[in-house]
Amino acid sequence: MATDSKIPLNMFQQWMQQMLLDPHQKTAQNPTDLLPENFEGAVVKSSSRLSAKEHLAIYQRSYIARLRNCMAQQFSALEYCLGEDLFTAFADEYLAENPSTHYNLGELGRGFTKYLESARPDRGAAEKEEWIDFMIALADFEFKLSEIFEERAEENFQLANSETLNADLALVPICYLFKYDFPVQNYYSEFKRDKTPEVPYEQLSYCVVLRHNFKLSLFDIHQEQFHFLTLLKRLGDIDLTIQKFAKDYNKSIEEVSEVWLVWKARWIELGFFRRK
Repeated sequence: MATDSKIPLNMFQQWMQQMLLDPHQKTAQNPTDLLPENFEGAVVKSSSRLSAKEHLAIYQRSYIARLRNCMAQQFSALEYCLGEDLFTAFADEYLAENPSTHYNLGELGRGFTKYLESARPDRGAAEKEEWIDFMIALADFEFKLSEIFEERAEENFQLANSETLNADLALVPICYLFKYDFPVQNYYSEFKRDKTPEVPYEQLSYCVVLRHNFKLSLFDIHQEQFHFLTLLKRLGDIDLTIQKFAKDYNKSIEEVSEVWLVWKARWIELGFFRRK
């Protein structure tokens, strides 16, 4: 950088930010337009070994490498599934088209699922490839897990126990339900346990994600349990949920109440509920 440069600091900061965030100039903003006329050459100087452009490229490569590493951490299961080279190719193209503009790098992958959907190689085909659908679902799940981990919520609560009455039960504050066309949660959990899962076949899956003391817990559930917990999240009352569930499945209150006792014992054991 030239020591005799009189470029205003705010102009230099905007120029440097644009050069780092959008090195391939994918956006409409031309970095040159951010500098006063004839000042671009004064921003970065050449040395005996490197040109000004090469000096700047060092910063750009380092910054992009950091963003790429953040993407790999945020979508670690997807990187494993795609393979490092293919994942990096997708991530680099995504970052080029969607430069980071948020101070929190946790936001970096917010649009990645949408990008994968638009960039899928079979987008124009009449029949879509199942493995691509799975990749997109996996990316969606991984980003949502990162959001759940960072979400602000009450943590200082008392978990329910086997003696807790229905009227005193409430789902823990961080409780999310997911439905996918593939066993996404099972694949993700297998990967996190250092196993080597294979890309699964299409199969409806349901899962619940809980957080307590900033630790995530993931559990597969079946369709009826998914429906029951969805109702409970909406209604906030066990008895009302039992009544609505019985009506939806054309069952008696007695039948559903018996099933509920089994689910209740298991879910309390797993930390689904807190005391109101």
